[in-house]
Amino acid sequence: MISDQVPNQREQEVAQLNASIHEYLAKGGQVDQLPGPSFKPRPARPVSDGAIADDETMPTPKPGSSAELNLIRTMAKTMSFSEASKASGIPRSRLVQLTKAHLIRFQVSSTERRARDEARKRRETQKLNHCEQIRALAGTGVTRNQAAQQIGISYGYLVRLLEEYGIDYPVRGLLK
Repeated sequence: MISDQVPNQREQEVAQLNASIHEYLAKGGQVDQLPGPSFKPRPARPVSDGAIADDETMPTPKPGSSAELNLIRTMAKTMSFSEASKASGIPRSRLVQLTKAHLIRFQVSSTERRARDEARKRRETQKLNHCEQIRALAGTGVTRNQAAQQIGISYGYLVRLLEEYGIDYPVRGLLK
């Protein structure tokens, strides 16, 4: 029993398949060769209406290319920073990086100029108000540090105002 060979199931299946093939050919069947796989490219995907860029926006050049730098230089001649960022599609952070690295200056828009002028005037009037408060506290015996705390400014800023406007303020308050 143990020494008897076990019939191999795979060999039996192959023998049966070969017998079927010989029987098919004996009856007059023919072997047809089918074509192998061939390459067919995928059909082009239809373009949606939203995918087409407007005429106002320019195609964004490859970051770091000379085309990107040339585009920024040409836009800087006629556009402000915000307009160039919007028109080119280049992020503001990238524009800032390139303008600093290549010393490119954009046109200043009228709204930005107006906002800068207003901010400058506000800072100047605030400086003058602080100077008036410092002059008022100068002869009262309050130390510089106490004066800075009362006004709500830093000690360093107080010293800069004293030097800039020539205010005489003693280093120490009145001794008791």
